[in-house]
Amino acid sequence: MRGFLKVVIWIVVLIGVLVGVYFILPEYPQSVVKSKIQPITDAQAKARIEAVQGLTVKDLDGATYRVLLETKAENPCWVYEIDETTGVEKVTFFGRGYQINLKDWTEYNGMLSTNATIKFEFEITNGSNVKIHAYVDGTLMEIADKQKENEKIRLDILTQAYTGKGLEE
Repeated sequence: MRGFLKVVIWIVVLIGVLVGVYFILPEYPQSVVKSKIQPITDAQAKARIEAVQGLTVKDLDGATYRVLLETKAENPCWVYEIDETTGVEKVTFFGRGYQINLKDWTEYNGMLSTNATIKFEFEITNGSNVKIHAYVDGTLMEIADKQKENEKIRLDILTQAYTGKGLEE
């Protein structure tokens, strides 16, 4: 009985350590772990993630966000969150290993990254309105009050993420 109690205590301690380590991880590694478990344990998360992955980008021959973002990514992951108080849902994509060249965008000081981390947030309100926010290496790629410019920068990032030709231009 005493040996059994020791084993149970060690299991509880090990689980506590693993949970503690998970919560101190930075956003990207934590999201990789969450993306493996979430679709198995949460049907709503799986459905929303699949719906967002299937959204098409008409300016890029109708390719889906899944194809555009995951083709050249190292460790791509998708996670789902919902703000219970406001009802706003968020599906977030994370990927690493992209070549991103923003030399034509003076707002970003000609940013050049050979191993960029990309984050795309799909903010869903009222069940179907989607607002997209793009980040490169943690920097939000949006210009205040310039919706057309924001769409162009997202399209540029998606094109470079898909083709891997950010540095060849």
